[in-house]
Amino acid sequence: MSEPVHIDLVEAYICAYNDFDIAAMLALLDQDIIFENESNGEITASAQGKAAFEQLAVKAAAIFESRQQTLTELALEENAATAHIQYQARLAVDLPNGLKAQDTLELEGKTLFRFENNKITYIKDVS
Repeated sequence: MSEPVHIDLVEAYICAYNDFDIAAMLALLDQDIIFENESNGEITASAQGKAAFEQLAVKAAAIFESRQQTLTELALEENAATAHIQYQARLAVDLPNGLKAQDTLELEGKTLFRFENNKITYIKDVS
């Protein structure tokens, strides 16, 4: 797979994420997708397979009124990419950690992607 395809997959995934378009996100994923979210060195969420990813994505979407990932840098490797991200979101619900609906989150992080057969096979969000 060529670098332009990797770039297209990453950009399409981020666009679908920002638009809360779970169907479009799923269309980019391999059937056996592995997803992990790492925060402060701990895995806080994970899913294996499209069905589990979809369930997690639906739950996550309900937490936010709005969300925006902005790609600041993309480092490409063979069958992999690291996307450096600026993230801003407004909460739709109160969270157990004390954050309230309408609070704004601002984070910087990275998302690791792996690719095979023109699909995303692995995603790890790190913040």
